[in-house]
Amino acid sequence: MGRQNHKHLVLKCNKGINQQADLADPDECADALNVWAPNGAIEQRPGFSGYDSMFVAGDAIETQSQEVHVLSDVGVYSSAAEGAKVALDDHPVGGHWFLGFSEITALGSDNDRAQLLSFKGAFDGTKNNANATWMRADYWNGTEWKYIRVSERLSTTKSSKHLDSAGTSAYALSFVSPADWASSVINSRTAYYLRFTIQDNALDDEVEIANVAASLQSVSPVHDVTRGLFVAQFKTKKRYFYLLNPSAGLRAVLGSTLDMEDYSNSGTETRVVADELASIAVVPQFDEAFVAYGGMVTRFEAAEGLSSTVGANVAKVEDADFAVGEGARFDPTFIALLAEWPRARFITFYNGMLWCAGIDGEQFTVKWSAPAPYHRVWSALSFSVLMEDDNSPITGLSALGENVVVFKSDSVWIMVNVGENPATGLDDFQPIRVVAGVGCVSNASIQRIRGGLIFLAEDGVYRFDGTPNIVKLSDRIGKTIESISPSRRHLAASVHWRTKSCYLLSVAVDGSHDNNRTIVYDYKNDALWLWDVPAKLWLLDEDAHDNERLYFINQYAQVFEMGDGNHDHGAAISSNILTQRIGENLNTKITIRQVEVLSDNRTSSLSVAVRHNDDENSETTGTLDLTDSTEAVYGTAVDGVDKYVQDRRRPRRLSYRKQGDWLQVKISHSTKNTPMTIAGIDVGYVPGGRR
Repeated sequence: MGRQNHKHLVLKCNKGINQQADLADPDECADALNVWAPNGAIEQRPGFSGYDSMFVAGDAIETQSQEVHVLSDVGVYSSAAEGAKVALDDHPVGGHWFLGFSEITALGSDNDRAQLLSFKGAFDGTKNNANATWMRADYWNGTEWKYIRVSERLSTTKSSKHLDSAGTSAYALSFVSPADWASSVINSRTAYYLRFTIQDNALDDEVEIANVAASLQSVSPVHDVTRGLFVAQFKTKKRYFYLLNPSAGLRAVLGSTLDMEDYSNSGTETRVVADELASIAVVPQFDEAFVAYGGMVTRFEAAEGLSSTVGANVAKVEDADFAVGEGARFDPTFIALLAEWPRARFITFYNGMLWCAGIDGEQFTVKWSAPAPYHRVWSALSFSVLMEDDNSPITGLSALGENVVVFKSDSVWIMVNVGENPATGLDDFQPIRVVAGVGCVSNASIQRIRGGLIFLAEDGVYRFDGTPNIVKLSDRIGKTIESISPSRRHLAASVHWRTKSCYLLSVAVDGSHDNNRTIVYDYKNDALWLWDVPAKLWLLDEDAHDNERLYFINQYAQVFEMGDGNHDHGAAISSNILTQRIGENLNTKITIRQVEVLSDNRTSSLSVAVRHNDDENSETTGTLDLTDSTEAVYGTAVDGVDKYVQDRRRPRRLSYRKQGDWLQVKISHSTKNTPMTIAGIDVGYVPGGRR
């Protein structure tokens, strides 16, 4: 009998994940992590970088030792331990000073998951810098000093004089701890150091740093206080809102930039402590926003300047005489009005009216205000109860087309305008149940995309277009949906990444208390992917040039910018794909003899494993080297000296002799700062005897 020729199966694996093995297309992946295929070839997902750490309060503060070291221009150090001061008189441009921490993880004796967030009060004293300058911050990664973004916060006023406490004790620096931060020795002391370098102008002749003792802030899941992160675009300005809920009660921080360098605090409210996320309604034409959380609605104004405190009292109904009173548009003698603002959990502004739901004691009721400019007037008759045979509570509000959409746990409703109410002179609305049996479990999961609403239900991700023909999008990742922790579904958070044509939904899976997996629906290519991005909340923003910027905040109140680089704030991105079963539907055993991967020279190397009969422990693994000895390594090529092509497709193959009833190929990549591309996989196999 002659030798059999190899059969070849060429796979692109670019159609997303399909965990339904018997329904899957060969070009779908049985499993994958941290990859996607926006342009037809498998790519490693975008990385993220640390942007800032939000301040937390009270029960989240831990302590640890920290030291300040100053290196003068003659190579002499002076130091300040906790509680001491050190001079920076006449420190020159290019001069360094260092801040060292004894540890950056396991800060709490009772919680080894605490993370370093920020430190405050490092600059506090009567001798402050009067020169306008700035400082660059770097950290040591074990090999070199690398730039790290450090924010300077000075309550109320964003100062141009750095290292200047302006007579307050609230001056602080905040940052996100890099994953590759390494300890080093400065002035004979081993610690995790930040190095600050003076730029532009030297400091003046009287500058002093007070290293305030026990000033470190850290946070752990036990003290996960974040409840909302929003950006509001008003007529002429932006405002960023950070809502947090320590045990002392609800607080809000407001700033003109996301790093809150000119932050203002609301007063402390003790009315609400709830394990849920806030929602926001922005009324841009009146420079105001309303934030609903736990049955309390707070009103904010976008004033020209930020005051030392922000008006964060419970929103109050309109009482101005242009709107309410004898001879006004709304005369209480003839129109029954609400005396207090609806105590809502969900709020939105649409078609000139505010809409509230999730109201304390009225979990089936939707209320709407009068139209702007009377949007803070609430008629006692402008409400509707959503009941019929569905007694589940209201779980979300959104808008679609000309209608407000109301979600319950087990149904979807639209509010239809039925004309003017003769008793109030206001538009009246009738709820119509459009979908029964499917509802929303998280208000923060709802996104309006291409004429429909995408959201998380109890059994998956759905798309609603205003008709009863609701579409389930997540059948292909049913196993992942089943792994979402039921008690944490209401905290699922989403964003519409418009420039990438993706819906991102972060959820808690496999019993996790925090969101630890992000489901990615690439609607342009109708593909589903899974990323390990741990987003508690997402924030989509635009810069001064209208370029889209995507951020998320995690359970440690750390803010990251998504889509930045080939690492996760210093950590390598571990990515992999697993093919569908090869030869599963044959009646013979098969033997894989070779695997050829089409990649490129930027990828550096790939790990290729062959698995038989779903046995993960049976994998035979090899490594593909995508570099070329005649070319410089990616990132090190010297112009005019080295032969280097930035993006060259390159096939590489490995030989195997792996037999099974069926087999799968798994390709992995985890090289830091290196992208990964897989344009195709050629599997060469030989059919064998009958099973």
